[in-house]
Amino acid sequence: MRRGNEMGHLLLATLARNWWMIGARGVLAVVFGLLLLLRPGTPLDRVVSLFGIYAILDGVWAMAAALWVTRTSLIAWPVLLEGAVSLVLGMVAESWPLMPRDLISAIATWAVLTGVLEIVAGVSLPRRGPRYWLLAAAGGFSLFLAVLLLVLPYTSEPRVVGALGTYGLVFGIALLAAAASLRRAAAAPR
Repeated sequence: MRRGNEMGHLLLATLARNWWMIGARGVLAVVFGLLLLLRPGTPLDRVVSLFGIYAILDGVWAMAAALWVTRTSLIAWPVLLEGAVSLVLGMVAESWPLMPRDLISAIATWAVLTGVLEIVAGVSLPRRGPRYWLLAAAGGFSLFLAVLLLVLPYTSEPRVVGALGTYGLVFGIALLAAAASLRRAAAAPR
């Protein structure tokens, strides 16, 4: 238990020093969400393409952030793995000739995998301040998106677009709030 506690404090200190990397992922998610929410009539094939671009950018950034903040150990392995999952699914969305409706299940799978990894990353942090539950809440919202997408494929496209847009917006806001909390932790006297 002591080793896990030490790793959590090391992860917190590392994330606090590099809070802006989480903030950048939050901004990307908010932009993705707003693009969809401001254009609810976007055809599903364009939504899938936009999601693919978002997933690739988010995946690359998450992997870069995990490797950047953990140069000496892989304490941020959940973020690294989450980035890899996002990158792979983003590339599938951009290159595999799936029908947009068929890809909804793949996006739901992505939401489950990344949600679980976000929760693992969040609960790995020490239980001080809101930063751990903000990261875990972002993961919980990813799981909620998966359930929602599995229910929505049989409804209208605007609902799927709205669900993805709302996810991007709320997920991005949670990451921005976590980044702000981490920034305050970095500025706090030891």
